[in-house]
Amino acid sequence: MKTVPSTPAASSPPPRRLRGRGWWVYARYLVIGAPVVIAGLIAGAALYVLTHNEAYTGDQVVDRPAPAARPFGWGLRLSRRVNVLIIGVDVTINNRRQVVNVARSDTLILVSFDPRRNHISGLSIPRDTRVVIPGVGENKINAAYAFGGPSLTTRTVEQYLGVPVHYYVKLGAQSFAELIDAVGGVEIDVDRDMKYTDRWAGLYINLKKGRQVLNGEQAMQYIRFRRDAMGDITRVERQQKMLLALFAKLKSPGTVFAAPQLLQAFYDNTQTNLTMSELMTLGMFTARLKSTDLTFRTLPGVITESFYEPDPAAVRQTLLEVFYGISPHELAATGVEILNGSGVPGLARQTAQRLERLGFRIVRVDTADVLVKTTTITYRSDRNLVARLIAELLGGRAITKEIFTRQPSPGADISVVVGRDVAAEIVPLVTARR
Repeated sequence: MKTVPSTPAASSPPPRRLRGRGWWVYARYLVIGAPVVIAGLIAGAALYVLTHNEAYTGDQVVDRPAPAARPFGWGLRLSRRVNVLIIGVDVTINNRRQVVNVARSDTLILVSFDPRRNHISGLSIPRDTRVVIPGVGENKINAAYAFGGPSLTTRTVEQYLGVPVHYYVKLGAQSFAELIDAVGGVEIDVDRDMKYTDRWAGLYINLKKGRQVLNGEQAMQYIRFRRDAMGDITRVERQQKMLLALFAKLKSPGTVFAAPQLLQAFYDNTQTNLTMSELMTLGMFTARLKSTDLTFRTLPGVITESFYEPDPAAVRQTLLEVFYGISPHELAATGVEILNGSGVPGLARQTAQRLERLGFRIVRVDTADVLVKTTTITYRSDRNLVARLIAELLGGRAITKEIFTRQPSPGADISVVVGRDVAAEIVPLVTARR
């Protein structure tokens, strides 16, 4: 048994050809937007994926958030936090050496873009993590994709972590290799000799120890190697290391000239429910950041014979610190009451359970005096940060935040009256649970 702490880690058609000075602005943000946001910032998700996925379908919107939950403002501006789940999918080969359609996810990284802190955080979720898959039951988290594709995978991650997942990106292996080649390779310090052959899966790894520039094929070998004592966990660490190196390369001035190749690599092997304008918005946000504005962690837990068992207390602490910049002690010192004003039976309890999983201290769950359409959060003036976090978790712009105008329940510093807007957001998750 090995314990893994959460430590920082070192098809739509191609776009029209643009002419004139505007092309440079457009190209720069697309280069940073699509490759950096989708491949660079979250390249770990593309690092070990073994299928050629469906082409990106930008105009075919599937499973998109409700309008109230969308975090993109006017003028390609990120108005509030957006969480994107990156899904890499492995290949399943039958006894005739044929690739079959049913596959499990091989890489999951939840990436959070936070305009309030000007920060990007990533949480790698090991493929063998034990979770409860909605409508299926207890299983490894990578099985969610086989049972229900990106939609069920997103819901599983959202339910397990207790944080909203607004969008997803599914990436193919060829996309990643072509991206690395398009930027002229990535410099990596390979920590050991790596040699492994799996003729059945067509996997051949042969890398020497030392600092070197890896091309696309070599980069794939680097992040697919898992013959270590820690197995998949070490592979996740290599993904994060590659991610940071690729981010630095994509931020270099000369990368803009590789725009056509980079965009083609992205479009050919990517499926997402983000639109092009949303990708550009994330790109513009990302382009302003430095490498020190990125934080990546691995879900803390213990490696057992059959599963990766997360440590609940450590997971909560990691989520709060990495994604929200709040300590567990601050939450423990804040009492929260949840009142159901939606008219949906059990919604206050479900909302309380979501918050409790993150470490919120719930002091009361009850029915509100009146029905309300819009969720309202009232709070003591010294609990502003925690109140904003609750507002974000329950729908962001759909929430009205006010200073207390009445006396809350004893022990409560924050009062949440859950309205029908929250019901519209989380009832599908509630009904899917068993």
